[in-house]
Amino acid sequence: MAKRKNGVAYTAAVMGARGIIRILLYALVLIFFLFLARTAYTWGYAVFNEQAMAAEPGLEVQVTIPEGASAMEIGEILDKNGLISSPYIFTLQERLSAYHGKLKEGTYILNTSQTPTEMMQIMSAETEDAESEG
Repeated sequence: MAKRKNGVAYTAAVMGARGIIRILLYALVLIFFLFLARTAYTWGYAVFNEQAMAAEPGLEVQVTIPEGASAMEIGEILDKNGLISSPYIFTLQERLSAYHGKLKEGTYILNTSQTPTEMMQIMSAETEDAESEG
């Protein structure tokens, strides 16, 4: 009889432990999806709700974009000069904008009160020399 009681107690303990492990697993999955949703919202908000780094009048900053620079490299240059908050977000903004693939090398005077799209517009504009030749 004692053997049977120990077997039943052991089985009950294992079943209880399985239930607790299952609940903990569900809680971890829920926490993971909440974290993922919060991160996606934060990135989406940053990409689509562009913010300037400073209010008007801001500070003018001269930046030089080298030939063949990728959007990420341009974003890193702008980030180092305090013009944007994240090169990763800038890269996504460039990818989703009308200026994708149109950013040109050169030296630009940008302002901390400009949004990333305004900066992209400046960096993708035709030069006066190219316009006068055409």
